[in-house]
Amino acid sequence: MKFIYTIDTEGDNQWDHGRDLTVDNIKYVPRFQELCEKYFVKTTYLVTSEVCDDSLAKKIFSDFVLRGTCEVGAHLHAWTTPPFLDKPGYRCNDANHSFATEFPLDLLQEKVKNLSTQIKLSFGKAPTSFRSGRYGFDENLARILTENSYLVDSSVTPYTSWSHQKGMPDGKGGPDFRDKVAFPYRYEFSEGSLYEVPITILPTKFPLNKYDSLAGLFFRNVDNNTILKAIRRLLFKNQPLWLRPLPWMEFGMYNEILNEAIRINLPYIVMMFHSSELKPGCSIYRPDNDSIERLYRQLEELFVLLNKKNIESITLTEAARD
Repeated sequence: MKFIYTIDTEGDNQWDHGRDLTVDNIKYVPRFQELCEKYFVKTTYLVTSEVCDDSLAKKIFSDFVLRGTCEVGAHLHAWTTPPFLDKPGYRCNDANHSFATEFPLDLLQEKVKNLSTQIKLSFGKAPTSFRSGRYGFDENLARILTENSYLVDSSVTPYTSWSHQKGMPDGKGGPDFRDKVAFPYRYEFSEGSLYEVPITILPTKFPLNKYDSLAGLFFRNVDNNTILKAIRRLLFKNQPLWLRPLPWMEFGMYNEILNEAIRINLPYIVMMFHSSELKPGCSIYRPDNDSIERLYRQLEELFVLLNKKNIESITLTEAARD
């Protein structure tokens, strides 16, 4: 099993829809990268259009790429990636953060092309890895990525649905991944193939971790069933468990999800978080300096645990070529 650390590298506090775009959080990336390199953790920075335009980001990530310590891939925020249209849901930095899956295919194709070109010009190398903003992903987008020479995507969130989240005004909401599991798979097209490496989200409690069909049934129905909600509160709190440095994650929870991944012979574990979580007050998860220091303690504990378990770190594209 190998560890893939992906960072959604984007503007400040994306939870404040429609606010002016700033990327001050990029100043805090070098400290994070230094910690990763200390423990030989390779990083995959998935960058948005606004990050490509920032002079400091260009310097920082270009240096990382030249040193061979990271990969720079693409993170499509459809609301900040040109071209735009002058109507609700389609405008630049629109208050509606529309899912990529809600856009017409020709417009989505142009956005992917533009972001790919921006990344190549800004950081010196064409991107081959991808994650869609708000996890807005489907087979149509997979085909577009294949046509644009991408090798791997990591947008799928197993056992999770985003269909209740609003995107485009009067739109259908986000994708439903409740029937997906954490194992990688391929999209096959006449143009080529795209490797899908889902974010690691696993049921770790019996019997949900023993039977995929039962887990799927439970997670498909728990949000709309009072009895199942009560069962989750009593027996399955934090299930399914994300491999993600959230404030409430404790060392035992990291150990739990790693042990479950080992038990089921998962070839890759994929961790994600946002670059804005590195700056105090820039994320709902990290409101102050103390919360940032707790984040760094969390990460160091996890990296030590990975070393103890002899889990090597690779990038997303390295996984696609593994």
